[in-house]
Amino acid sequence: MRMSISERGTSRRPQRAERPKPIFIARAKVGNGWVTIGACWNLRSGEEGFSIKLNTLPLGWDGRFVLLPPLENGEVQDPRAEE
Repeated sequence: MRMSISERGTSRRPQRAERPKPIFIARAKVGNGWVTIGACWNLRSGEEGFSIKLNTLPLGWDGRFVLLPPLENGEVQDPRAEE
C-alpha cells in the first residue's frame, strides 16, 4: 500500500506524553519588582529531590531566588509576603 509523504509522517510519530506541570515557580527580586526566572519539578526517577530549570538570568541579579507554588490561574503570588 502506498502512502503520501504527509500520511507517512503523521502515522509514524509517537504520541507525546503530557508534560508535567511545575510544582514551583522560580522568582527573583530585581530592582523594585519580582521576575519569573524558571520552574521546578520533582525528579523523574521518583527519588527525593528537584529538577530546577532557569530560563533567564536578570541583569543586576544577586543570585538569590525563591520557589513559590503556581497559582490556579498560572500567575505567582507576590513573594514580598514572605519577607
